Amino acid sequence: MSVMPLVQALIFIAAAVILVAAIQSRRLHPFLAIIVVATGFGLACGLSVGLLGKTFGAGFSQALYSPGLVIVGAAMIVSIAEATNPAARTSTSLASGRWSRHRTLSALVGLIAGIGAAPATAFALLSPLLQRLANNSSARPSTMIGPALALSAGHGLVLFSPVPIAAASILGARWDRVALFGLPIALVLAAFGVAWARWFSPSGEAPPPAKGLRANDRTQSAWSTTVLLLAVAVPLLLLMIQSIGDIPSEPLGGGTDRERILGLGRPLVLFLVGLGIMVAGHWRLGAKLLGDATWIDGAFAKVAGLLLTVAAAGGLQKLCQETGMAELLGERIAGLPGGVLIPFLVAAVIKTLQGSSLVAAIAAAGMIQPSLTSLGLGTESGRALATLAIGAGAMTVSHVNDDYFWLVTWNAGLAPARGLVALSLGTLAQGLGALALLAIISFVV
Repeated sequence: MSVMPLVQALIFIAAAVILVAAIQSRRLHPFLAIIVVATGFGLACGLSVGLLGKTFGAGFSQALYSPGLVIVGAAMIVSIAEATNPAARTSTSLASGRWSRHRTLSALVGLIAGIGAAPATAFALLSPLLQRLANNSSARPSTMIGPALALSAGHGLVLFSPVPIAAASILGARWDRVALFGLPIALVLAAFGVAWARWFSPSGEAPPPAKGLRANDRTQSAWSTTVLLLAVAVPLLLLMIQSIGDIPSEPLGGGTDRERILGLGRPLVLFLVGLGIMVAGHWRLGAKLLGDATWIDGAFAKVAGLLLTVAAAGGLQKLCQETGMAELLGERIAGLPGGVLIPFLVAAVIKTLQGSSLVAAIAAAGMIQPSLTSLGLGTESGRALATLAIGAGAMTVSHVNDDYFWLVTWNAGLAPARGLVALSLGTLAQGLGALALLAIISFVV
Protein backbone atom coordinates (compact mmCIF):
# COMPACT_ATOMS: atom_id res chain seq x y z
CA MET A 1 0.00 0.00 0.00
CA SER A 2 1.25 3.45 -0.93
CA VAL A 3 -0.14 5.28 2.11
CA MET A 4 2.41 5.60 4.94
CA PRO A 5 1.46 4.20 8.37
CA LEU A 6 1.61 7.61 10.08
CA VAL A 7 -0.72 9.04 7.45
CA GLN A 8 -3.03 6.05 7.88
CA ALA A 9 -3.08 6.66 11.63
CA LEU A 10 -4.02 10.31 11.08
CA ILE A 11 -6.75 9.25 8.66
CA PHE A 12 -8.07 6.85 11.28
CA ILE A 13 -8.13 9.56 13.95
CA ALA A 14 -10.06 11.82 11.59
CA ALA A 15 -12.44 8.95 10.76
CA ALA A 16 -13.04 8.30 14.48
CA VAL A 17 -13.87 11.97 15.07
CA ILE A 18 -16.30 11.98 12.13
CA LEU A 19 -17.86 8.76 13.37
CA VAL A 20 -18.53 10.10 16.86
CA ALA A 21 -19.77 13.43 15.50
CA ALA A 22 -22.18 11.73 13.09
CA ILE A 23 -23.68 9.60 15.86
CA GLN A 24 -23.69 12.37 18.45
CA SER A 25 -25.59 14.71 16.13
CA ARG A 26 -28.12 11.90 15.59
CA ARG A 27 -27.64 12.05 11.85
CA LEU A 28 -26.85 8.33 11.64
CA HIS A 29 -27.45 5.22 13.73
CA PRO A 30 -24.12 3.86 15.07
CA PHE A 31 -24.39 0.79 12.81
CA LEU A 32 -24.80 2.90 9.67
CA ALA A 33 -22.20 5.44 10.78
CA ILE A 34 -19.56 2.76 11.36
CA ILE A 35 -20.22 1.18 7.96
CA VAL A 36 -19.98 4.51 6.12
CA VAL A 37 -16.90 5.71 8.00
CA ALA A 38 -15.17 2.31 7.79
CA THR A 39 -15.65 2.27 4.02
CA GLY A 40 -14.22 5.77 3.67
CA PHE A 41 -11.30 4.90 5.95
CA GLY A 42 -10.44 1.74 4.01
CA LEU A 43 -10.50 3.50 0.65
CA ALA A 44 -8.48 6.45 1.96
CA CYS A 45 -5.83 4.00 3.25
CA GLY A 46 -5.43 2.49 -0.20
CA LEU A 47 -7.39 -0.75 0.17
CA SER A 48 -9.02 -2.00 -3.01
CA VAL A 49 -12.81 -2.29 -3.07
CA GLY A 50 -12.55 -6.08 -3.18
CA LEU A 51 -10.13 -6.31 -0.25
CA LEU A 52 -12.14 -3.76 1.72
CA GLY A 53 -15.34 -5.76 1.34
CA LYS A 54 -13.65 -9.08 2.13
CA THR A 55 -11.85 -7.74 5.20
CA PHE A 56 -14.86 -5.92 6.62
CA GLY A 57 -17.05 -8.96 6.04
CA ALA A 58 -14.63 -11.23 7.90
CA GLY A 59 -14.58 -8.94 10.92
CA PHE A 60 -18.34 -8.44 10.79
CA SER A 61 -19.14 -12.16 10.76
CA GLN A 62 -16.57 -12.93 13.44
CA ALA A 63 -18.02 -10.31 15.82
CA LEU A 64 -21.56 -11.42 15.02
CA TYR A 65 -20.64 -14.86 16.38
CA SER A 66 -18.43 -13.70 19.23
CA PRO A 67 -19.58 -11.80 21.22
CA GLY A 68 -22.82 -11.51 19.20
CA LEU A 69 -24.30 -14.89 20.08
CA VAL A 70 -23.63 -14.31 23.77
CA ILE A 71 -25.28 -10.87 23.55
CA VAL A 72 -28.44 -12.54 22.20
CA GLY A 73 -28.33 -15.12 24.99
CA ALA A 74 -27.90 -12.38 27.60
CA ALA A 75 -30.93 -10.53 26.21
CA MET A 76 -33.07 -13.65 26.54
CA ILE A 77 -31.80 -14.24 30.08
CA VAL A 78 -32.71 -10.66 31.02
CA SER A 79 -36.19 -11.03 29.55
CA ILE A 80 -36.83 -14.26 31.48
CA ALA A 81 -35.49 -12.66 34.67
CA GLU A 82 -37.83 -9.70 34.26
CA ALA A 83 -40.80 -12.00 33.73
CA THR A 84 -40.05 -14.16 36.78
CA ASN A 85 -38.87 -11.63 39.37
CA PRO A 86 -41.52 -9.65 41.32
CA ALA A 87 -38.83 -7.24 42.52
CA ALA A 88 -38.33 -6.05 38.95
CA ARG A 89 -41.97 -4.94 38.90
CA THR A 90 -41.80 -3.10 42.23
CA SER A 91 -38.53 -1.18 41.79
CA THR A 92 -36.80 -3.48 44.27
CA SER A 93 -33.21 -4.26 43.38
CA LEU A 94 -30.38 -6.43 44.51
CA ALA A 95 -28.72 -3.17 45.42
CA SER A 96 -31.47 -1.72 47.59
CA GLY A 97 -29.99 -0.45 50.85
CA ARG A 98 -26.60 -1.94 50.01
CA TRP A 99 -25.65 0.11 46.96
CA SER A 100 -22.00 0.86 47.75
CA ARG A 101 -21.24 -2.73 48.77
CA HIS A 102 -22.80 -4.18 45.64
CA ARG A 103 -21.00 -1.69 43.42
CA THR A 104 -17.67 -2.72 44.94
CA LEU A 105 -18.59 -6.40 44.67
CA SER A 106 -19.59 -6.01 41.02
CA ALA A 107 -16.20 -4.41 40.30
CA LEU A 108 -14.45 -7.37 41.97
CA VAL A 109 -16.53 -9.75 39.86
CA GLY A 110 -15.54 -7.73 36.81
CA LEU A 111 -11.86 -8.09 37.74
CA ILE A 112 -12.23 -11.87 38.00
CA ALA A 113 -14.24 -11.99 34.76
CA GLY A 114 -11.31 -10.29 33.03
CA ILE A 115 -9.53 -13.65 33.14
CA GLY A 116 -12.00 -14.79 30.47
CA ALA A 117 -10.71 -15.35 26.97
CA ALA A 118 -12.54 -12.36 25.45
CA PRO A 119 -13.44 -9.18 27.37
CA ALA A 120 -16.51 -8.35 25.26
CA THR A 121 -17.88 -11.87 25.73
CA ALA A 122 -17.18 -11.74 29.47
CA PHE A 123 -18.97 -8.41 29.83
CA ALA A 124 -21.91 -9.67 27.78
CA LEU A 125 -22.22 -12.59 30.20
CA LEU A 126 -22.11 -10.20 33.17
CA SER A 127 -24.62 -7.76 31.71
CA PRO A 128 -27.83 -9.48 32.96
CA LEU A 129 -26.58 -9.26 36.55
CA LEU A 130 -25.40 -5.66 36.12
CA GLN A 131 -28.75 -4.68 34.63
CA ARG A 132 -30.44 -6.12 37.72
CA LEU A 133 -28.22 -3.92 39.87
CA ALA A 134 -28.94 -0.84 37.78
CA ASN A 135 -32.62 -0.59 38.52
CA ASN A 136 -32.91 3.04 37.38
CA SER A 137 -31.43 5.10 34.57
CA SER A 138 -29.32 7.35 36.82
CA ALA A 139 -27.57 4.33 38.35
CA ARG A 140 -26.87 2.62 35.03
CA PRO A 141 -23.63 4.43 33.97
CA SER A 142 -22.00 3.96 37.38
CA THR A 143 -23.09 0.32 37.60
CA MET A 144 -21.70 -0.54 34.17
CA ILE A 145 -18.51 1.53 33.97
CA GLY A 146 -16.97 0.36 37.26
CA PRO A 147 -17.10 -3.38 36.42
CA ALA A 148 -16.11 -2.65 32.82
CA LEU A 149 -12.92 -0.90 33.93
CA ALA A 150 -12.21 -3.64 36.48
CA LEU A 151 -12.69 -6.27 33.78
CA SER A 152 -10.25 -4.43 31.54
CA ALA A 153 -7.68 -4.36 34.36
CA GLY A 154 -8.12 -8.08 34.95
CA HIS A 155 -7.77 -8.86 31.26
CA GLY A 156 -4.52 -6.92 30.99
CA LEU A 157 -2.78 -7.79 34.26
CA VAL A 158 -4.15 -10.91 35.98
CA LEU A 159 -1.97 -13.92 35.23
CA PHE A 160 -4.50 -16.35 33.75
CA SER A 161 -5.83 -13.84 31.22
CA PRO A 162 -4.79 -14.50 27.60
CA VAL A 163 -2.98 -11.14 27.39
CA PRO A 164 -0.29 -11.72 30.09
CA ILE A 165 -0.19 -15.41 29.15
CA ALA A 166 0.77 -14.55 25.56
CA ALA A 167 3.25 -11.83 26.53
CA ALA A 168 4.90 -13.92 29.26
CA SER A 169 5.30 -16.89 26.91
CA ILE A 170 7.02 -14.79 24.25
CA LEU A 171 9.24 -12.88 26.69
CA GLY A 172 10.10 -15.94 28.78
CA ALA A 173 8.81 -14.36 32.00
CA ARG A 174 8.27 -16.42 35.12
CA TRP A 175 4.61 -16.93 35.99
CA ASP A 176 5.11 -16.38 39.72
CA ARG A 177 6.77 -13.00 39.17
CA VAL A 178 4.01 -11.90 36.80
CA ALA A 179 1.37 -12.89 39.37
CA LEU A 180 3.30 -11.28 42.25
CA PHE A 181 3.51 -7.89 40.54
CA GLY A 182 0.34 -8.01 38.47
CA LEU A 183 -2.40 -8.92 40.93
CA PRO A 184 -1.84 -6.02 43.38
CA ILE A 185 -1.74 -3.54 40.50
CA ALA A 186 -4.93 -5.01 39.05
CA LEU A 187 -6.66 -4.63 42.43
CA VAL A 188 -5.60 -0.98 42.61
CA LEU A 189 -6.91 -0.37 39.09
CA ALA A 190 -10.19 -2.09 39.91
CA ALA A 191 -10.61 0.21 42.92
CA PHE A 192 -9.82 3.14 40.66
CA GLY A 193 -12.56 1.94 38.30
CA VAL A 194 -15.12 2.11 41.12
CA ALA A 195 -13.99 5.64 42.04
CA TRP A 196 -13.96 6.73 38.39
CA ALA A 197 -17.49 5.43 37.88
CA ARG A 198 -18.68 7.23 41.01
CA TRP A 199 -17.11 10.49 39.84
CA PHE A 200 -18.43 10.09 36.34
CA SER A 201 -21.98 9.34 37.43
CA PRO A 202 -22.59 11.02 40.79
CA SER A 203 -26.34 10.99 40.22
CA GLY A 204 -26.32 7.19 40.54
CA GLU A 205 -25.30 7.09 44.20
CA ALA A 206 -28.33 5.18 45.38
CA PRO A 207 -31.31 3.34 43.95
CA PRO A 208 -34.85 4.42 44.75
CA PRO A 209 -36.42 3.09 47.96
CA ALA A 210 -37.64 -0.48 47.67
CA LYS A 211 -41.34 -1.16 47.90
CA GLY A 212 -42.52 -3.91 50.17
CA LEU A 213 -43.01 -7.42 48.84
CA ARG A 214 -45.33 -10.10 50.05
CA ALA A 215 -43.78 -13.25 51.49
CA ASN A 216 -44.49 -15.29 48.37
CA ASP A 217 -43.03 -12.55 46.19
CA ARG A 218 -39.90 -12.40 48.33
CA THR A 219 -39.41 -16.14 47.92
CA GLN A 220 -39.98 -15.90 44.17
CA SER A 221 -37.58 -12.96 43.92
CA ALA A 222 -34.87 -14.81 45.86
CA TRP A 223 -35.21 -17.88 43.64
CA SER A 224 -35.15 -15.74 40.48
CA THR A 225 -31.99 -14.03 41.71
CA THR A 226 -30.33 -17.36 42.50
CA VAL A 227 -31.09 -18.73 39.03
CA LEU A 228 -29.84 -15.52 37.43
CA LEU A 229 -26.57 -15.73 39.36
CA LEU A 230 -26.06 -19.31 38.19
CA ALA A 231 -26.91 -18.39 34.58
CA VAL A 232 -24.19 -15.73 34.74
CA ALA A 233 -21.58 -17.48 36.88
CA VAL A 234 -21.42 -20.89 35.17
CA PRO A 235 -20.77 -19.57 31.62
CA LEU A 236 -18.22 -17.11 33.06
CA LEU A 237 -16.45 -20.00 34.76
CA LEU A 238 -16.35 -21.90 31.47
CA LEU A 239 -14.86 -18.85 29.74
CA MET A 240 -12.16 -18.59 32.40
CA ILE A 241 -11.39 -22.31 32.15
CA GLN A 242 -10.88 -21.81 28.44
CA SER A 243 -8.29 -19.10 29.20
CA ILE A 244 -6.39 -21.38 31.58
CA GLY A 245 -6.48 -24.10 28.94
CA ASP A 246 -4.69 -21.71 26.57
CA ILE A 247 -1.58 -21.60 28.78
CA PRO A 248 1.33 -23.11 26.76
CA SER A 249 2.32 -25.42 29.63
CA GLU A 250 -1.16 -26.99 29.34
CA PRO A 251 -1.91 -27.22 33.09
CA LEU A 252 -5.34 -28.75 32.40
CA GLY A 253 -4.00 -31.32 29.94
CA GLY A 254 -3.09 -31.42 26.26
CA GLY A 255 -4.15 -33.12 23.06
CA THR A 256 -7.85 -33.96 22.77
CA ASP A 257 -8.40 -32.96 26.42
CA ARG A 258 -7.15 -29.48 25.61
CA GLU A 259 -9.49 -29.19 22.66
CA ARG A 260 -12.42 -30.13 24.87
CA ILE A 261 -11.38 -27.51 27.43
CA LEU A 262 -11.08 -24.81 24.79
CA GLY A 263 -14.45 -25.83 23.42
CA LEU A 264 -16.10 -25.07 26.77
CA GLY A 265 -15.66 -21.35 26.20
CA ARG A 266 -17.04 -21.18 22.66
CA PRO A 267 -19.96 -18.72 22.25
CA LEU A 268 -22.37 -21.49 21.21
CA VAL A 269 -21.67 -23.43 24.42
CA LEU A 270 -21.94 -20.30 26.56
CA PHE A 271 -25.25 -19.41 24.90
CA LEU A 272 -26.74 -22.86 25.48
CA VAL A 273 -25.49 -23.21 29.06
CA GLY A 274 -26.60 -19.77 30.25
CA LEU A 275 -30.01 -19.90 28.61
CA GLY A 276 -30.43 -23.56 29.61
CA ILE A 277 -29.87 -22.76 33.30
CA MET A 278 -32.34 -19.88 33.13
CA VAL A 279 -35.04 -21.98 31.47
CA ALA A 280 -34.46 -24.97 33.76
CA GLY A 281 -34.71 -22.73 36.81
CA HIS A 282 -38.10 -21.43 35.65
CA TRP A 283 -39.20 -24.49 33.73
CA ARG A 284 -42.89 -23.86 33.25
CA LEU A 285 -42.71 -20.19 32.37
CA GLY A 286 -39.35 -20.52 30.57
CA ALA A 287 -40.58 -23.25 28.24
CA LYS A 288 -43.73 -21.23 27.57
CA LEU A 289 -41.77 -18.07 26.76
CA LEU A 290 -39.42 -19.86 24.36
CA GLY A 291 -42.48 -20.97 22.39
CA ASP A 292 -43.94 -17.46 22.31
CA ALA A 293 -42.94 -15.81 19.02
CA THR A 294 -44.00 -12.37 20.26
CA TRP A 295 -41.83 -12.66 23.37
CA ILE A 296 -38.86 -13.94 21.36
CA ASP A 297 -39.17 -11.09 18.85
CA GLY A 298 -39.34 -8.61 21.73
CA ALA A 299 -36.19 -10.02 23.34
CA PHE A 300 -34.33 -9.88 20.03
CA ALA A 301 -35.57 -6.37 19.27
CA LYS A 302 -33.98 -5.03 22.46
CA VAL A 303 -30.48 -5.88 21.25
CA ALA A 304 -30.81 -5.82 17.45
CA GLY A 305 -29.21 -2.38 17.19
CA LEU A 306 -26.41 -3.32 19.58
CA LEU A 307 -25.77 -6.59 17.75
CA LEU A 308 -25.39 -4.87 14.38
CA THR A 309 -23.25 -2.11 15.88
CA VAL A 310 -20.89 -4.59 17.55
CA ALA A 311 -20.62 -6.55 14.28
CA ALA A 312 -19.86 -3.38 12.32
CA ALA A 313 -17.20 -2.45 14.91
CA GLY A 314 -15.67 -5.88 14.30
CA GLY A 315 -15.48 -5.04 10.60
CA LEU A 316 -13.81 -1.68 11.34
CA GLN A 317 -11.33 -3.39 13.66
CA LYS A 318 -10.42 -5.86 10.93
CA LEU A 319 -9.84 -3.01 8.47
CA CYS A 320 -7.54 -1.29 10.99
CA GLN A 321 -5.57 -4.53 11.33
CA GLU A 322 -5.39 -5.02 7.56
CA THR A 323 -3.65 -1.66 7.00
CA GLY A 324 -0.74 -2.75 9.22
CA MET A 325 -0.35 0.83 10.51
CA ALA A 326 -0.37 -0.21 14.18
CA GLU A 327 2.45 -2.74 13.90
CA LEU A 328 4.60 -0.49 11.70
CA LEU A 329 4.36 2.41 14.14
CA GLY A 330 4.93 0.02 17.06
CA GLU A 331 8.19 -1.19 15.46
CA ARG A 332 9.48 2.37 15.33
CA ILE A 333 8.86 2.85 19.04
CA ALA A 334 10.30 -0.56 20.01
CA GLY A 335 13.86 0.52 19.20
CA LEU A 336 13.82 3.51 21.55
CA PRO A 337 15.34 3.51 25.09
CA GLY A 338 13.06 3.93 28.07
CA GLY A 339 12.73 0.87 30.34
CA VAL A 340 9.15 -0.26 31.05
CA LEU A 341 7.83 2.78 29.18
CA ILE A 342 8.72 1.28 25.79
CA PRO A 343 6.79 -2.02 26.00
CA PHE A 344 3.84 -0.03 27.36
CA LEU A 345 3.94 2.48 24.51
CA VAL A 346 4.32 -0.19 21.84
CA ALA A 347 1.32 -2.14 23.13
CA ALA A 348 -0.74 1.02 23.69
CA VAL A 349 -0.15 2.32 20.17
CA ILE A 350 -1.00 -1.03 18.60
CA LYS A 351 -4.11 -1.48 20.76
CA THR A 352 -5.38 2.05 20.12
CA LEU A 353 -4.94 1.84 16.37
CA GLN A 354 -6.24 -1.67 15.72
CA GLY A 355 -8.59 -2.41 18.64
CA SER A 356 -7.65 -5.90 19.88
CA SER A 357 -5.86 -6.32 23.23
CA LEU A 358 -4.62 -9.84 22.48
CA VAL A 359 -3.27 -8.90 19.04
CA ALA A 360 -1.56 -5.90 20.62
CA ALA A 361 0.04 -8.04 23.34
CA ILE A 362 1.35 -10.67 20.93
CA ALA A 363 2.71 -8.13 18.46
CA ALA A 364 4.28 -5.94 21.15
CA ALA A 365 5.92 -8.88 22.91
CA GLY A 366 7.46 -10.06 19.65
CA MET A 367 8.89 -6.59 18.99
CA ILE A 368 10.21 -6.06 22.52
CA GLN A 369 11.73 -9.49 23.11
CA PRO A 370 15.05 -8.84 21.26
CA SER A 371 15.50 -5.52 23.13
CA LEU A 372 14.89 -6.66 26.70
CA THR A 373 18.54 -6.47 27.75
CA SER A 374 19.11 -3.04 26.22
CA LEU A 375 15.96 -1.80 27.96
CA GLY A 376 17.30 -3.04 31.29
CA LEU A 377 14.57 -5.68 31.49
CA GLY A 378 16.64 -8.80 30.88
CA THR A 379 16.42 -10.10 34.46
CA GLU A 380 13.65 -12.37 35.74
CA SER A 381 11.91 -9.45 37.41
CA GLY A 382 12.51 -7.28 34.35
CA ARG A 383 10.81 -9.76 32.04
CA ALA A 384 7.82 -9.92 34.37
CA LEU A 385 7.63 -6.13 34.44
CA ALA A 386 7.87 -5.98 30.65
CA THR A 387 5.02 -8.52 30.44
CA LEU A 388 2.82 -6.39 32.68
CA ALA A 389 3.78 -3.18 30.88
CA ILE A 390 2.57 -4.80 27.66
CA GLY A 391 -0.62 -5.89 29.43
CA ALA A 392 -1.19 -2.36 30.70
CA GLY A 393 -0.63 -0.95 27.23
CA ALA A 394 -2.90 -3.57 25.67
CA MET A 395 -5.88 -2.24 27.64
CA THR A 396 -5.14 1.34 26.55
CA VAL A 397 -7.33 2.72 24.89
CA SER A 398 -10.72 1.08 24.26
CA HIS A 399 -12.66 3.22 21.77
CA VAL A 400 -14.62 3.11 18.51
CA ASN A 401 -12.68 0.29 16.81
CA ASP A 402 -13.23 -2.01 19.80
CA ASP A 403 -16.48 -3.98 20.14
CA TYR A 404 -16.01 -3.79 23.92
CA PHE A 405 -16.47 -0.01 23.76
CA TRP A 406 -19.82 -0.26 22.00
CA LEU A 407 -21.06 -3.05 24.26
CA VAL A 408 -20.24 -1.18 27.46
CA THR A 409 -21.53 2.21 26.34
CA TRP A 410 -24.80 0.69 25.10
CA ASN A 411 -25.37 -1.12 28.40
CA ALA A 412 -24.48 2.06 30.29
CA GLY A 413 -26.93 4.08 28.20
CA LEU A 414 -24.21 6.50 27.08
CA ALA A 415 -23.81 8.36 23.80
CA PRO A 416 -20.41 7.79 22.12
CA ALA A 417 -18.96 11.13 23.27
CA ARG A 418 -19.76 10.36 26.92
CA GLY A 419 -18.52 6.83 26.36
CA LEU A 420 -15.16 8.22 25.28
CA VAL A 421 -14.97 10.11 28.57
CA ALA A 422 -16.24 7.28 30.75
CA LEU A 423 -14.56 4.23 29.24
CA SER A 424 -11.83 5.44 26.86
CA LEU A 425 -10.37 8.02 29.25
CA GLY A 426 -10.91 5.52 32.06
CA THR A 427 -8.80 2.86 30.35
CA LEU A 428 -6.18 5.48 29.50
CA ALA A 429 -5.98 6.58 33.14
CA GLN A 430 -5.76 2.94 34.23
CA GLY A 431 -2.95 2.26 31.78
CA LEU A 432 -0.96 5.29 32.90
CA GLY A 433 -1.54 4.38 36.54
CA ALA A 434 -0.28 0.86 35.93
CA LEU A 435 2.76 2.24 34.12
CA ALA A 436 3.58 4.51 37.07
CA LEU A 437 3.32 1.59 39.54
CA LEU A 438 5.48 -0.63 37.31
CA ALA A 439 8.10 2.12 37.04
CA ILE A 440 8.22 2.36 40.85
CA ILE A 441 8.59 -1.41 41.18
CA SER A 442 11.37 -1.42 38.57
CA PHE A 443 13.43 0.92 40.76
CA VAL A 444 12.95 -1.30 43.82
CA VAL A 445 13.55 -4.82 42.48
